[in-house]
Amino acid sequence: AMSTPTPTTSVIKASSKLTSNDKILVEALAGALGGLFGTLALYPIDTVKTRIQAESAARGNNSEADDDGNGFWCPQWVTKLARVFREEGAAGAYGGALAKSAHSLSSSFLYFLAFSALKRTYEERTGKKIGVGATLAAAAAAGCCNVLVTEPLDTYTTRKQLEGKKTVGDTGSKAFDDDEGDDGFKNTLRALRGGRGAADARGGLYSGLGASLALTINPAIQYTVFEQLRQKLMILHNARAQRRGILKPVVELSMFDAFVLGAASKATATMLTYPLVRAKVLQKAGTREEDRRSLLGTLKRVHREEGVSGMYKGLDAQLVKTVLAGALTMTIKEKSFTSALWFMLLVRGLDDEFA
Repeated sequence: AMSTPTPTTSVIKASSKLTSNDKILVEALAGALGGLFGTLALYPIDTVKTRIQAESAARGNNSEADDDGNGFWCPQWVTKLARVFREEGAAGAYGGALAKSAHSLSSSFLYFLAFSALKRTYEERTGKKIGVGATLAAAAAAGCCNVLVTEPLDTYTTRKQLEGKKTVGDTGSKAFDDDEGDDGFKNTLRALRGGRGAADARGGLYSGLGASLALTINPAIQYTVFEQLRQKLMILHNARAQRRGILKPVVELSMFDAFVLGAASKATATMLTYPLVRAKVLQKAGTREEDRRSLLGTLKRVHREEGVSGMYKGLDAQLVKTVLAGALTMTIKEKSFTSALWFMLLVRGLDDEFA
């Protein structure tokens, strides 16, 4: 009797039967699953870091004690996280999680869809592997497309995260009006449909758009670093396998390798672009008139009032959240690629050939 093909062999054979568009959809589906998992797993930390970033200088300097009540020092975001669960419960920590999940799924799917399509188009037209420069350009273009579609959900989620705890100077701010609960989501949908009041709502829903567009360089840096490191690591793994007499090619990273590369690439991107991250949150919070006008005005105000350290306020929480989320996203994407592939084959009715 014939032996059952190994998973790797099956994947290679199955991939050859898919069209270029099918392969792009597989990449997008795997990326969306990875993004959703990372978002939900770390959402309470995301809520806390958003609140830290939205604080004014007056409160931010002494907003929390540096110890946990027992004389032990701990990061500010850990103290705040414990306080959120203690005072607001899971509802406060997970406020806006449904909208964030919708944003994560749509954002990740659109990003990977656009990025994979641009990458595959480049390689098919040039007949060679995509390089660093072209990867960076494709990632930035994919990020811009993604932001323009999903920005309203991002704004809504940010305001939901800030509802549980008002920041200094938010008196009378539209960001924290009573109708920013369930009605806020209805207003988001109304603005997207272009209904009554949509013109007024769009400015709010797209607040921080300039910062978000500028931040498309963040995932561009992340995925460029990840892809380049991945290619080099795959070459090393295959070379090592050949030296050991293993002819089967290595087509997937191990869980550990994917996690480490994802963490390293995200940390690099986050540290390089963090001032833009904080400026975006401040603009979406809308607690200062100056912050609502322009990205450059927000950056100047923060630098003037809080100095260079203020530009990087909340960086530790951001790194914990984004590095772990980035690593989880790329890990789940890498490991769910095979499942996404077989799902696509099932949809296309091609799986019977490999039964």
